[in-house]
Amino acid sequence: MPPGGAGPDNCLHWSIGVVAPKHMEAWAEAVYVKDVQDRWVRMGAGMASELGQTEGWDSGRWLADRDNNPQADAPKEIYIRWQSLVEPQAYYWHFEVPETMRQQLVKREPAVWQGRAERVCRSNIAVGVAPGGRTVVWLAGGGLPRVEIQRGQATVVPEGPYQGQSGGKFRPMHDAAKQYVEAHGIPYGSW
Repeated sequence: MPPGGAGPDNCLHWSIGVVAPKHMEAWAEAVYVKDVQDRWVRMGAGMASELGQTEGWDSGRWLADRDNNPQADAPKEIYIRWQSLVEPQAYYWHFEVPETMRQQLVKREPAVWQGRAERVCRSNIAVGVAPGGRTVVWLAGGGLPRVEIQRGQATVVPEGPYQGQSGGKFRPMHDAAKQYVEAHGIPYGSW
């Protein structure tokens, strides 16, 4: 936590989730967070939540399926390894969390949430992953507009999915995503 710790104007915890553009299915193999106490904590993995549009990063309202770990302190670094199912390709991305992001995670701000004026937090971290290894990190919270923190380019995992432990087999794509990609292709460059 930043100086001051928990208090009436500070939020107690944060969560993290993974999102992907509509039809561009992704499977998060591993999500790890290194906290400010230098402890690596494994977070939830699985199918990325789907955004509302295919091209570009969706500007509408959405919420990533999230995981939190009450034992983890404020995040210092985040590592994600995922499968871009539509390519298919395995990627990893590691980034350092800027101090400004840690401060935003715990700061309460005025907002209208579910029809009421409240003081809420941008304590939800969303990591966006897209074909070609494109990445983005946002902070969101009840009633507050999300804030883009950082964009990046992931690295291909040379061993393939599951770091070579699956014999080169990727998770299967859902039929709707497969049909979309067959009809429209992958809009590389839009992310």
